[in-house]
Amino acid sequence: MKLITFTKKGIYCPQGKFYIDPWRPVDMAIITHGHADHARWGMKKYLCHHFTKPILHQRIGTDIECQSVEYGEVVTINGVSFPFILPDILSGLLR
Repeated sequence: MKLITFTKKGIYCPQGKFYIDPWRPVDMAIITHGHADHARWGMKKYLCHHFTKPILHQRIGTDIECQSVEYGEVVTINGVSFPFILPDILSGLLR
């Protein structure tokens, strides 16, 4: 089984049962950053960085289910573990 695959809803991890920056509504969305092409309305649950959470609340609303973590924190969802890392698009801004 592939770790990730591309679907009509976005980049999907079948084993973890989550999507990364999905473009259509899904149950679990990992949001890499708050840009409109990554963070969209309609997900059942969101997971993002602490800095992204207020952006999601501003753009999408405060009534969403949103968990936030620190960069470098290892997250495990349905047996799939991954570190939450700073996206390249943002690390370039910090140089």
